[in-house]
Amino acid sequence: MSPTKKSTAPSEVVYTGGSDGVVLHLPNGPVEFLHGVPVAVSAEDAKSLADHPDIHPATPATTKPEEADL
Repeated sequence: MSPTKKSTAPSEVVYTGGSDGVVLHLPNGPVEFLHGVPVAVSAEDAKSLADHPDIHPATPATTKPEEADL
C-alpha cells in the first residue's frame, strides 16, 4: 500500500482565513464558509479541500456552542 498524506477526509471543516467568509465552488456545488463556523461537507468535497491553506478539519472545541449562541 502506498503512503498517503491523509487517510480519511473530514466530514466537518472550518474556515480560518483572513476574511469574514468565502464561497468556494466544490465538486458538489458552491459552499459558503463563514470564519470559524464549522460546515459539514461530503467526503468528496473534503478531499478537494485537504490542501487548502485556510480550511481545516473542525475540532470538538470548534463545534461546541458558545454562550452567545444560546
